[in-house]
Amino acid sequence: MIKRRLTLALPALMLLASCALMQPDTRAPASDLPTSTVDSAWISPQWWAQFGDEQLNQLIAQARASNQNLAQAVARVAQARAALNINQSAQWPQLGVGADAGRQRVPPTASTTPGVYDSYQLAAQASWEIDVWGRLANLTEAARRDWLAAQYNQEAVRLSLDAEVAQTWFNLLSLDAQLSIASDTVQSRQQSLALQQKRFTGGLISELDVRQAEAELNTAQSTLPDIFTQRAATETALAILLGQTPAQISTIDSSRPTTLANIKPPLPIPAGLPADLLERRPDIQQAEAQLIAARARIEAARAAYFPQISLTGLFGLQSAAFGDLFTGAARTWSYAGNLTLPLFNGGLTAAQVNQARAVEQEALAAYRGSVQQAFGDVRNALVADQQGTLKTTAQAEKVKALTRQLHLANLRYDNGYSDYLDVLDTERSLFDARLSLVQARVAELNNRVALYKAVGGGWQAPAGLAAQH
Repeated sequence: MIKRRLTLALPALMLLASCALMQPDTRAPASDLPTSTVDSAWISPQWWAQFGDEQLNQLIAQARASNQNLAQAVARVAQARAALNINQSAQWPQLGVGADAGRQRVPPTASTTPGVYDSYQLAAQASWEIDVWGRLANLTEAARRDWLAAQYNQEAVRLSLDAEVAQTWFNLLSLDAQLSIASDTVQSRQQSLALQQKRFTGGLISELDVRQAEAELNTAQSTLPDIFTQRAATETALAILLGQTPAQISTIDSSRPTTLANIKPPLPIPAGLPADLLERRPDIQQAEAQLIAARARIEAARAAYFPQISLTGLFGLQSAAFGDLFTGAARTWSYAGNLTLPLFNGGLTAAQVNQARAVEQEALAAYRGSVQQAFGDVRNALVADQQGTLKTTAQAEKVKALTRQLHLANLRYDNGYSDYLDVLDTERSLFDARLSLVQARVAELNNRVALYKAVGGGWQAPAGLAAQH
């Protein structure tokens, strides 16, 4: 009875010891976080809708459905899930059915009963590695964390895609506005040149004024090709983000249902760092999952220092004559236990453990780097968002002042108080200021998008995913 109790107690003690010895640390590393934070409840899950542009809403929906980078991320999730299933299957007994038939000649030199022998067998076979030290369990845990990391990567790719589509769309509307300003300026310069030519013909002005007007027209016309080229490149970039086919990309329609002037930045957002930034950024969650996976692989590698225990069994039919194979007398069975203890392998196990630890150190540095990058992104985005609004306001006032200045310059020139050069200088300044105002407005929109992206957008880990993590 005592021997039986010891026999039952020994595996239990080994299992408890393995649980205490081989479980990876699943805690995230401590970080020195700022104390001045704000609630992130202001972030809408569909933050792009706050710009009030239905076309942008449709573009993001199309990109989410057809973008190829996102499709790759989705496929990586499926790969990681399959890898998890593979590792989980290794923890279960492996069952199979086998059949074989053979004939063998045994020579007199090898046996006292030489002759030709037949052999037939049909049997079910089973094998099972008893995971006493947690090798298989830790490999499964590592695969599960890889699967979580792949899901977080998918969310990070989706977040970047949303932001890139929004910024590319705003850039495209900005180029439309710049093209409109440049075209209007060219038309205005053509009218000015025609007027100056009439005045020159009438002897009211010198040829110098005509040539100055002609040069300004050429300058305005020279801006058009660059804007057209930039707009075409931006249209192509947007089409690729949307996952359009090559045929669609080659026949892009440049007409758009909205303009930059119709899009306004959402209301100002509270200054400060979101208190739950570490949970909001999927890239940080991905780095944490990869770190825990690396820790689990350390424990799996350490398990190689301990004995590997496995059980095998067979039950079936075996006979020297095929006609007797399915009789009761042909039944056969066997079972066995196997214990393998590594004694010397040239330092292989130690090297594998050291390799796993080095991978864990790399993952730890990557996690800390992602946290640092996240808070740096938020700080930069907050400053850019605040300063961008001030710049747009100042640039709008500059355009307003130059518009008034041009009116006064024309009055002075028409009444003979100044030469035409003052008018041209003011027109040139106003043209540049109007283009700069458009650029400031699109920068303000893009800065807001960058801020939404920096704080993780409206992303929140789904309940099931958060529970698994």
